[in-house]
Amino acid sequence: MRASLPGEIVQRLPYGVVVVGPGGLVLAHNAAAARALGGLDGDGRRRCHELLACRAPGGPCAEGCLAARAAAAPAPLPEIRIDAARRGGASAVWVTAAPLGSGDEALLHLRPGDARDRRRRSDPHWLRGPELRVRALGRTELETPEGPLGGRWLEQRPGQVLKLLLCERDRALAAEEIAEALWPRAGRGGLANVRYFVHRLREHLEPDRPRRGPSAFVVAVRGGYALDRRHVHVDADEFERHARDGLAAAGRGDAGAARPALEAAAALYRGDFLADEPYAEWAFAERDRLRALAARVLRALARLAAEAADLEAAGGHLERLSALAPYDADVHRDLLAVWLAQGRRSDAARAFAAFRVRLLRAFGEEPGFDLASLAPLALAHSSGARWATLPRTSAANPTASAAPRAAASGAPPSLASPASSRR
Repeated sequence: MRASLPGEIVQRLPYGVVVVGPGGLVLAHNAAAARALGGLDGDGRRRCHELLACRAPGGPCAEGCLAARAAAAPAPLPEIRIDAARRGGASAVWVTAAPLGSGDEALLHLRPGDARDRRRRSDPHWLRGPELRVRALGRTELETPEGPLGGRWLEQRPGQVLKLLLCERDRALAAEEIAEALWPRAGRGGLANVRYFVHRLREHLEPDRPRRGPSAFVVAVRGGYALDRRHVHVDADEFERHARDGLAAAGRGDAGAARPALEAAAALYRGDFLADEPYAEWAFAERDRLRALAARVLRALARLAAEAADLEAAGGHLERLSALAPYDADVHRDLLAVWLAQGRRSDAARAFAAFRVRLLRAFGEEPGFDLASLAPLALAHSSGARWATLPRTSAANPTASAAPRAAASGAPPSLASPASSRR
């Protein structure tokens, strides 16, 4: 039945009132709405998106009609500012949308606004739908549009179920796989554990979800479970995108495009993947894969910094890389060479001694170089010599004879140009 707004009181309201039906069709309005929006007079039937600039990219209706959301909502939606289509007197309006109870009609309450007013830019998360952001690089952190989400449960079984799903975030995990990973000796009882702790996980992630309502984050898929990637965003994926883009640009020789992408990837890598689960075997493969990618990122950044003669940046990247590769002689050799070039001889001596002891204890081997073989670099740098490109790592433990040959050329072994290193 067509809605109506009878009565002189409604027409005299200082704020606009609009009734919107299925498809965004404007069914009724008062005089204030006509003054604010324009285009409502005459016999033509208007739709709400023709009056409000709500479907523009980034607008409130870019991902679904505001009126339709309100019609299906159990209560009024929060107020939001929307630019007008400039037919009426207001350049923008503040809109509160509420259901009318019929299931397909909504009431829009309008207050005049100003499109130039940026003091209260609306960012209504409820228009984007449910969203879960996961920081898995380093200690696990969760965030929804309402704020951080955490607690002791992240360290307990519900949290471990979530972390296991994060490790296999691009596929569904069968309930048997989850049971085998988390309860390897539970037998048939493991499947009951899976069902119970998935239920508990959903309660922690969506405390306001209706009983037996579908989960927006953890979905059931053919006898298993998966993360709904439409609503779950993981920092490891963003890190990987930047890393791949940066490494591809570096491979093309495009340093201008490579460096910002690689720096963005390095900034996202706050620590090892799921660092708060250091002994979980089910996290090892993904952790090692991302760590290896982070090492490639830092090596490429150090190479770019060396090409730009930026010793401080090269040293910073190599220092981070040495923590990821504590036994790789070429990484530590490059770092020590940078420090010697900067005059940080005491730091270089302490780091070399610690690396030598670590290598001897773990493998019974000497590093294959000494500080004396790297010392000529300091003289080269003080004389203004520019370093050539950092080559790719070719061996974990360089031979002892390679260092003096490269040092004689006035550059550290791994910082020498490809041509000089082949001679």
